[in-house]
Amino acid sequence: MKLIVKRIKKGMHGLFADEPINKGNIILILKGTTLPISTKTSIRIRSKNIEHYEGGYMNHHCNPSAKIIVIDDCLEGIVVAERDILEGEEVTFDYNTTEPILSHPFQCDCHGRWIKGFTHL
Repeated sequence: MKLIVKRIKKGMHGLFADEPINKGNIILILKGTTLPISTKTSIRIRSKNIEHYEGGYMNHHCNPSAKIIVIDDCLEGIVVAERDILEGEEVTFDYNTTEPILSHPFQCDCHGRWIKGFTHL
């Protein structure tokens, strides 16, 4: 599966499908450097924050194209297509599904609500 990082606007990049991805397909396996605290680009898997190159470019969406699944008994996660993703479409996930507290809360472009992590829901 081929993914590309593209500039969306000044200061913002995203991860995009360079070919169609079928619903249910694994997009990425999240493993890499683990950190004790969250960063703007890390993804929370259990009690650790994973820095993964492509994963760090996945942006938030309230109706995402992908979801993060934690692999049992492992400090890894997988990114799975939540629905069919078209070539050229951005791969996104809902940050409130993995992050208890975001290191950089923001107002989402979807609904304008604050995304702070699931402890704030």
